Amino acid sequence: MPADGAPLVNAATAILSMRSSSFDELSAYGEVVDNSIQAEATNVKMKFDTTSKLIRKLAFGDDGIGMNAEILSSCLSLGWSSRYNDREGIGRFGVGMKLGAIHQCKRVEVWSKQKGGSWLFTYIDLDEIERGSMESIPSPIEQEPPIEFASLAGSEQGTLIVWSKYDNLRKRLLELMGEIKFWAGRTFRYFIWNKGPKGEQIRENPLTITINGEKVHALDPLY
Repeated sequence: MPADGAPLVNAATAILSMRSSSFDELSAYGEVVDNSIQAEATNVKMKFDTTSKLIRKLAFGDDGIGMNAEILSSCLSLGWSSRYNDREGIGRFGVGMKLGAIHQCKRVEVWSKQKGGSWLFTYIDLDEIERGSMESIPSPIEQEPPIEFASLAGSEQGTLIVWSKYDNLRKRLLELMGEIKFWAGRTFRYFIWNKGPKGEQIRENPLTITINGEKVHALDPLY
């Protein structure tokens, strides 16, 4: 048996280098909405906290089934997925949401609650990783969501994700705000209609998406 040598991956360097991935804003947001759909959410809400040119924070909330402590403790780990290789669902390889998030911002916080349980919290912070003060994802602790974003998630169950230290806005903010509702309505139209391409019902309840308090309407790209 050979002696132990250098680690297979330098985690800090690898994670920071992943920030140069090809994700754009809308693709990164779509990964989060995909996860909410997989969690059986009926309502998905997004809220932008912005200046005239910058995003300070971006929050996603849903009323899906939430995560227990075991899943939450792993949900920000690159390469991990509770649905790994699930060809029926989205997020098959366990990197989409996390890779999209760190491409856009340096801090990702997650609160999640299952029915009958308490709100649990964990996070990753790329500045802490780079300094060497964060070598693993913190074990979840009981913590209520921040008041400014609490209404985005369900009261009985759900998940709240907040992106902060947002430092990678490729589009102009005005351009992004002009595109996002049309993009969401087109991308998730079948879930909003609750009808597949052949008119079949695809889930128990239709999906409602709101962005900054405004409801997104399904859009058929052919019309």
